[in-house]
Amino acid sequence: MGITQSNFDGLTKVEVATKLLQAWEPEEGYYLAFSGGKDSVVIYDLAIKSGVNFDAHYCVSPIDPREVQLFIKEVYPEVIWDYHARGFWKMVVKKGLPMRQGRWCCQVIKEAGGLGRTVILGNRREEGTIRKKQKCYGPHRSQDKFFVRPIIDWNVGEVWEYIKMENLPYCSLYDEGFHRLGCILCPFERDVQRSIDRFPKITNLWRRACDRIVEYRLASGKVYKYDWQNGQEMWEWWIRRD
Repeated sequence: MGITQSNFDGLTKVEVATKLLQAWEPEEGYYLAFSGGKDSVVIYDLAIKSGVNFDAHYCVSPIDPREVQLFIKEVYPEVIWDYHARGFWKMVVKKGLPMRQGRWCCQVIKEAGGLGRTVILGNRREEGTIRKKQKCYGPHRSQDKFFVRPIIDWNVGEVWEYIKMENLPYCSLYDEGFHRLGCILCPFERDVQRSIDRFPKITNLWRRACDRIVEYRLASGKVYKYDWQNGQEMWEWWIRRD
């Protein structure tokens, strides 16, 4: 079903999204989580078209592509930049590299904003097993905030259909073949070598972090699950994503 086709209620997906935003609008207005990706571009436009009051925020990530940050600055200058992840690389040394089973980085970078607010998110059920269970409206599992997900039932084709239909801007990395934008060398990323080749500066920061982690833990006498003697060994293990 395309976004311009009506469902059994006679509404299109665009109309459902705007009505959802209007129905749950808080008195103080929404906090719109803006990442610079295609989904956040869509929810931003939907929020404008629905007429709701909102302020958009980008939680600044030290491991986001520079192209994403330049896109936000140039095209969406009204978006507020929130700095929750200062000292990130020191955290990496103490907490260790983020893993699929222990992805602490999202809590520091992405999830720190919007406390006490109703947050508009661009999450979609199509994106993964966790998001399949998410609802269009509901509370955070532990923090003081609520989420509204107006495009939760959209697929990626419908997202691009809307972008083209409304002639919305989007980050140039999509034209390079990237399907999803986000933190460079995220533990869930599979095409690791492409990111290593495309983003050498942040890759080097991760590589140097491995050196510091090993040095820190060997000096403190901590025992590893794996017998890493230097940062290179740790780095090679991490990027294999076994």
